[in-house]
Amino acid sequence: MFHDLTCLARRLERAQALQNERLNQAAGGRSRPVGGGFAHFRGEAHPLNQALGLLEPITEPELEGVEAFLGAPTVLELSPGADPSLWPLLARRGYRLHQFQQLWLKPLAEATVPPSPPAVRIARAGEAFLYNRVVCAGFLERDAWRDLEPPFEVPLEALDVWGFLAFVDEEPAGGGMLGIVDGVALLSGDAVLPRFRGRGLQKALIRARLAHARERGCDLACASTAPGTASQRSYEASGFRAAYPKVEMARD
Repeated sequence: MFHDLTCLARRLERAQALQNERLNQAAGGRSRPVGGGFAHFRGEAHPLNQALGLLEPITEPELEGVEAFLGAPTVLELSPGADPSLWPLLARRGYRLHQFQQLWLKPLAEATVPPSPPAVRIARAGEAFLYNRVVCAGFLERDAWRDLEPPFEVPLEALDVWGFLAFVDEEPAGGGMLGIVDGVALLSGDAVLPRFRGRGLQKALIRARLAHARERGCDLACASTAPGTASQRSYEASGFRAAYPKVEMARD
């Protein structure tokens, strides 16, 4: 399907880096350009402090600047599109493997996407409170969401970003995010409340976001999951195929 993995990785990693930059700016964070991507800082020890989209060569002084900017731990999200000179540099500076991810890909021109079911819709203006708490509760394995204080919130007012909500009998049951950058649909943040699982809600959220992406002219859709998870199975069942592995490297 794709013959140049490096070219594909560079397109997808650039799209993800630009989307995260939009979200970071909308949330009031600070950014530092590096290696063709960005280092994002939301506050001391924030879980989204990281650098990604690192595609171009990086000098050791530049990496030292990123480490000072992000603080400890310094987390870098890397793909096969990263410049090969980065790996020995990370080894010299004592980086360790933090975790793996798998990136999934679906060409949207291959087949039509079924219409989104009525139980899934885009979060309306004023529903950021609802969206962020329902998604957070799903990640925390909780059914009660109204009293939650999420560790961070997705700024749904960011450019070309939409939050989708799933409902069961008009009750909020889950959500997921869609971002669009240069024809790439980026699906992320999927979460379903525990008592509503097993009903195909994540697949419905995927279908709804794919339909919206096709309407806006996207030719590719991608998502990242941890290996061997229920989310991986949902994306595979929705026609996504493995594109390439990703790795997070960290320095304490």
